Amino acid sequence: MSKITHLFLLCTSAALAGPMVHHIEYVTPRAGQRGTTVEVTIEGSFIKEAKEALFYRPGIRCVELKSLPSLPEPRSTIHGGFIEGSVTAKFQIHAECPLGLHPFKLRTATELTTLSTFAVTRFPIVKEAQEDQTVPMNSAVLGRMDTNQVGDVDVYRVTGRKGEHLSVEVDSVWLTEKFYAGSEFDLTARILDASGKELARNDDSALHLQDPVLSTVLPADGEYRVEVKQRVFNSGGNCYYLAHIGSNHRPLAVYPAGGMKGEKLTATLLGDAAGDEVVQITLPSQTGDFHFNDTMPSPLLMRVSEFPNVLEAQDADETAVRALPAALNGKIEAAGDADSFRVKTKAGDRWRVRVFARSLGTPLDPRLTIRKADAETDDITADDSALTDRDLWAMSRQIQRKELMDPSVIWEPKTDGDYLINITDMRGLGDPTSVYRIEVESVRDEINTFIQARVIDMVECPRLTSIAVPQGGRWTVNVNLIDAPGSRYKGELDLVVQGLPKGVRMLAPRVLAGQRQVPVQFIAEAGTKPQTALISINCKATDGTPLLSRPQQSFPFLGHSGGHAWHSFVVDDYAFAVTEPTPYQIDVEQPTIPLSQSGELTLPVKITREPGFDEAIEHQFDWVPPGVEGEPTLTIPAGQNEGTLRLSASPSATPGTYRLAMTASTTGGSYYLGAGRIRASSAFIDITIAQPYIALKSNPTAVRRGEKAQVLWDVEHKKPFEGEAEATLLGLPKGVSVIANPKLKSGDKQLIFDITATNEALLGQYKELSCEITVTEHGQQIRQRTGKGILRVDPALVQTSNTSR
Repeated sequence: MSKITHLFLLCTSAALAGPMVHHIEYVTPRAGQRGTTVEVTIEGSFIKEAKEALFYRPGIRCVELKSLPSLPEPRSTIHGGFIEGSVTAKFQIHAECPLGLHPFKLRTATELTTLSTFAVTRFPIVKEAQEDQTVPMNSAVLGRMDTNQVGDVDVYRVTGRKGEHLSVEVDSVWLTEKFYAGSEFDLTARILDASGKELARNDDSALHLQDPVLSTVLPADGEYRVEVKQRVFNSGGNCYYLAHIGSNHRPLAVYPAGGMKGEKLTATLLGDAAGDEVVQITLPSQTGDFHFNDTMPSPLLMRVSEFPNVLEAQDADETAVRALPAALNGKIEAAGDADSFRVKTKAGDRWRVRVFARSLGTPLDPRLTIRKADAETDDITADDSALTDRDLWAMSRQIQRKELMDPSVIWEPKTDGDYLINITDMRGLGDPTSVYRIEVESVRDEINTFIQARVIDMVECPRLTSIAVPQGGRWTVNVNLIDAPGSRYKGELDLVVQGLPKGVRMLAPRVLAGQRQVPVQFIAEAGTKPQTALISINCKATDGTPLLSRPQQSFPFLGHSGGHAWHSFVVDDYAFAVTEPTPYQIDVEQPTIPLSQSGELTLPVKITREPGFDEAIEHQFDWVPPGVEGEPTLTIPAGQNEGTLRLSASPSATPGTYRLAMTASTTGGSYYLGAGRIRASSAFIDITIAQPYIALKSNPTAVRRGEKAQVLWDVEHKKPFEGEAEATLLGLPKGVSVIANPKLKSGDKQLIFDITATNEALLGQYKELSCEITVTEHGQQIRQRTGKGILRVDPALVQTSNTSR
């Protein structure tokens, strides 16, 4: 089978939406230790011209990239994906590099690839080598479930001393770079002594969800075994994991789970096998999430705020809160436990109240209520929340996140006075590590940006979400906006960018009031060198209103049936690249006439090719104003340089002037996600949507078979036009035709069509009569459809004769 035939079969056997061809399918090995340089192999499609790696987080960089020979035949992956090439890369990891996953992309000669990840650990890496393997204490084992064998069990022997910890964390679900899988990544782990006695076991955990976390204090000197296996056997290729086996402590929660920025916080680590431990934690000056770590392979998540902590009173039914804003901290330590905080507020105050519990990895499933202190009923009851409530606005609803179990509300007290903020566990359960934090802060105006393509399973779609600008060319991407909960600003916005390389500029139309998607264009000067960068695009109120704004993009990875993702990654910058020049340029002619409501507009398109480039080019508008539709993707065949594309406006299209850009791509590679294609954009053009020239009204008309009749329209002139407009009657049934199309002049009050019906004309009533009016302005034709009429076709009259005798 030829390579071309193989790729065709891959594409045609994929889901109807299109083949899921990702640039990066596998990264091997999946992890490296701090302070080392690791050689990795990156496998995928259309990456043989990789020039650079872009990491989103500091502390790791790629110092070398080498392309490997292409495979003789591509290897298939799920949903029409395939692997046809690979590169080797050397990742240099700084000694203080942040632990955990580091997302990255590759820049090729013409593209910015789909995202993958690489893990950084504090422990030395040990590769799985045999079924029963001795490993050093404080090592990270890169293992693999042999899913061709039923019940594969990996066992690691480690020597420990009495009284020290043996802690195990297995990263599998949260490590994988796969996009589709079943349950093969759902692993379980045990710690056994030399006799086989089980000392600790874990399958799922509140801290790491599907990935196990377990720890014990060793009862004696000697050898111990760590066992890793699938919870339920399920075959699947490349089921890798990273098992941290160490003498570190492993607390499961920290109380309080946060504090004021810059303060030195006295906190207690909870849930460790050796008992609780009091520590001093210096919090950073930046508010938001904070990862506390000391000797652990993975951190405990905390919060940093601008307002003080309030700790629950241990021996009282209520805890008094002196003033808001504040962070309310406590634990639901036993079944049936309930905590209550008394706050004083005024009518007209607006508070954002967010619970952090499951978000922090604690087992609490919180239920929040707020009521007036002297009332018997609650003003607010909340359990789960939406993605936007949890500052995950870039995500699809198909993504599963533990943060959604924590309630978040906008609270606007109706009267002055004391209120009670109460928290319980939805299930009536409690646990010493069930820590919570309730942040009560003033609502602020906030409009954020995100880039997202609505494709099947919400996988990454570089065709619509990447930003890879060719030298001397343009790239246009749709930027979405979303209001944060409680935000009230409704005015116009400007988009501002930070982080662009020298020689690149951004053009963004002003965002109209209520508009929540705009096309944004990047232009690179011809002399700009190919490179990568991280950029941010934020909103700014045009009237000077103080406005918070942040960018965000999300990437789903491991997904199961139905498209719901177990694992997803969120970044707060956009990856940007300048690539090599495209071998063609696309231009669309600026129209000199408006697009009429209920009308059409034809736009000439021109391709300018570099010598030797003769491929077919697809073109379309990726963004059009509400109420406007563009044609589906059209193709200018190889060897041709001109084409057209039509826009049509509905009667509800909002009049105004909008900026549009046409996008184009070569026709190779993946048509659905866009991998392997060379893309470019036209310059912006202005499209004006205007009222139609006329509106038509008609009374019902009838015609008999074999006879003639007139269809008469009353004309209402909306705006003047010069010369004569052509008129075409639409919706006539078979056997009925117009004798001659009339002309319409500006100022005419009626438009009359003479029609005739044959003896075979279809009988009945036809309710879809309308007219197409064509006006010529500045040498261009403007078409609009208007009117809605009814025509009835009747039988011919029966001829009778009288004969005298």
